[in-house]
Amino acid sequence: MKRLHIVTCVLLALGTSLIVQAPAQASVDAALTGRLAQLEQRATRAEDVNAIKRLQRAYGYYVDKARWDDVAQLFSDAGSIELGLDGVYQGRARVREYLYALGQGKAGLKPGQLNEHLQLMPVVDLSADGLSAKGTWRDVILAGQLGKDAYWGEGPFVNDYVKENGVWKIQRLHWFQTLYVPYDGGWTQHGDVNGGQFVGDRLKADAPPSIRYKTWPGAYTPPFHFTGVTRVAATVAPAAAAAAAATTTPAVLARRVAQLAADVQRLADQNDIEKLQRIYGYYIDKSQWQQAAALFTDDGSIEIAGRGTYRGQAHVLNYLRAIGPEGQLEGLLHENMQLQPIVHVAPDGRSAKGRWRWFAQFAKAGVFHEWGTGVYENDYVKEGGVWKIRHLHLYPTMITPYETGWGKQSLPHSRMEPALPPDVPARGKASTYDVGFTVPFHYGHPVTGPRPTRAQATSAHRAARDEATLQARLASIEHQLSRVEDVAQVENLQMTYGYYLATLQWDALTDLFDDNGTIEIALRGIYVGKPAVRRNLNLYGQAGLDDGVLHNHMQYQPVIDVADDGQSAKLRSRALSMLGNFGKTGMWMGGIYENQLVKVNGVWKFHKDQVMNTYFTPYDIGWKDINQRAAPGITESNPPDRPPSFHFDMYPKGFLPPYHYVNPVTGK
Repeated sequence: MKRLHIVTCVLLALGTSLIVQAPAQASVDAALTGRLAQLEQRATRAEDVNAIKRLQRAYGYYVDKARWDDVAQLFSDAGSIELGLDGVYQGRARVREYLYALGQGKAGLKPGQLNEHLQLMPVVDLSADGLSAKGTWRDVILAGQLGKDAYWGEGPFVNDYVKENGVWKIQRLHWFQTLYVPYDGGWTQHGDVNGGQFVGDRLKADAPPSIRYKTWPGAYTPPFHFTGVTRVAATVAPAAAAAAAATTTPAVLARRVAQLAADVQRLADQNDIEKLQRIYGYYIDKSQWQQAAALFTDDGSIEIAGRGTYRGQAHVLNYLRAIGPEGQLEGLLHENMQLQPIVHVAPDGRSAKGRWRWFAQFAKAGVFHEWGTGVYENDYVKEGGVWKIRHLHLYPTMITPYETGWGKQSLPHSRMEPALPPDVPARGKASTYDVGFTVPFHYGHPVTGPRPTRAQATSAHRAARDEATLQARLASIEHQLSRVEDVAQVENLQMTYGYYLATLQWDALTDLFDDNGTIEIALRGIYVGKPAVRRNLNLYGQAGLDDGVLHNHMQYQPVIDVADDGQSAKLRSRALSMLGNFGKTGMWMGGIYENQLVKVNGVWKFHKDQVMNTYFTPYDIGWKDINQRAAPGITESNPPDRPPSFHFDMYPKGFLPPYHYVNPVTGK
C-alpha cells in the first residue's frame, strides 16, 4: 500500500506539473504562430507590389503592339480607362471598345508603325487590407508612322488596382497628358497636336473627363496618390494569430516556415536579378567591357536579333570590345537604359527569365547620333548562390538617326553595332518596326494566363520542428524580408522625388530629406540641411509649374543596396530630363544619381542627393555636334555651404560616376 501511495503521489505531482506547464507551452506556440502569420502577410504584401508592377509593365508591352484584347483583359469587370481628355469608359467591354477605337477598329500595328509606351517610375502603395492599391507611373511615348509622322508623348498615370480571387487587375487607369507633340521641332515649337483627345467624338464616352486640365503648352500638376511618406507593412490581428495557433501542429508549423523561407528567397532573388541587369547597363554605358562580361556564366551568350549569337563568356567579351576600346569615354555616348522589368524566378530558385525594355541614346562626336528602342528576353541562372546572365537576347524595335527621327528613317541596326562575325548567324531578320515584329513573351497573361508556380520549400527546412530552431529561422527570414521591403520603399522615395522635381513642388520635395540632408546638383556645390536644400531648389525656378514651362525629370534603373541593419541605404539611378520653354529653347539632360538614404523613425529619407550630369544638349542639335560645355556651377547670389565634392566633365568629354557597389558576380 505504501509503495502504491508513493507511485500515486508521483503521478499526481507529474500531472500537476503538466497542468501548470501546458498554458505556458500554448502561449509560446501562439506567439510563434502569430509571428509567423505576420511575416506571411508581409511577404504576401511584398509579392503583391511586385505583381502590380508586372501588371502595369505588361500593359505597356501589350499597348506597344496594339494587342487590345490582351490589354482589356488586364482590367477588372468594373474597370475603367481615361486617357488624356477623352472621357471615362466604364467596364471591361467598354475599355476594349475604346482600345479598338484607338487602333482605328483593328488590333496590331501596321508595318512601319511605332507605338512604344515606356512604363517608368513606379510608386505603388497597398491598402491596409491588401485587396486594393494605388500606383503612379510615368508613360513616355514614341509613336508615329514611317514615311508620315513621329511624335513624343509624356505624362503620368494615377491608377487604382484591385485583387480579385488572388489576381491583381486594373480597376481604374487614368493617364494625364503632359504633352503630345511632333518629333520635328519638339515641345518648343509645337503645342499638343490633339488637345488631349485621341478618340474624341468617334466613340462617345460613358462620362466626361473626371478632371479637365490644360495640356501643353499649358501646365498642370496631377493629383498624385502619394504624400511622400513610406507606409509600414500591415500586421495580423492578434485574434487571427490566436486562431491559427489553436489549429497548428508542429509539422504544419514547420512546413509553413519552410514555405515562407522559399517565398521570401524568391522575392530577394527577383531583386538580385533586377539589380544584375541594371548594373550590366551601367557597365556598358561606360565601356567597362570586362566588368560587363563577368556578369555572364562561362557558357553565357549575347544574341542580337538580325545579327547573330556570341557564345561563351570570352566571346561575349570579344563582342563588347569590338564596340570600342575598354574604358573609352571621350567622344562616345553609349546610354543603354534597362527599363520595365518583368522577372519570373523558377520554383526551384535556380533559374529565371526576364523581359526588359531597352532605350538607347548613341553618339560618336562629329560622326553620328541615334535613338534606339527594343526588348530583351533574357535567361538567368544561380551558380554558387550568385545570379548570372545565361543568355541575353536583344530584339531592337527601332533604330533611327537623331536628326531625322523614326517617322523618316528606320535603320536595320545601330551604327554602334560592331562588325565582328557571330559564332552563330542570325536565325531570322532584324526585328525592327518597319517590318513589324512582336517579341515572344516568356510568361502568360498576368490575369488570364496560368498562375505562377509557388516557390519550392526545401526538405531541410521542412524537417525542423523544434521551437528554438523555428524561432531562429523566423528571425533570419524576417531580416531578409525587411531588406526586401526596404528596397521597395527606397525605390518609392526616389521616384516620388522625381515627380515632385518635375512639377516644382519644392516644399514637398524638401520634406523627403532628413534634417541634416545635403543636395549637390550640376557642380553647384553642396547645400547642407533642409533649409539649405529648399534654398538650392530656388535655383531651378519658382515653386509650381507655369504655362509654357517643361521641367520633366525622370528617374529610373535604380540599383539599391540597403545596409544590413536596415538603417541606411545607397542608390544609383539614371536621370533623363525633357526641359524647355515654349517658343524658346528645348533641352535634353542626362545624368547619374549616387544617393545616400537613412531611416528616420521608420521612414526613409534622403541624406545625400547628388547628380552628376552626363550631358546638356539643345533639342535641335542633339549629341553629334554638341560643343563642350561645363555644368552650370556655383551661383554667387545663392551660394552653397560647401564647394562641389569633385569635378566632372560632360559629353563629349567623359566621366565615370563612382559606383557605390562592387560587381555583383566578382566582387571587384
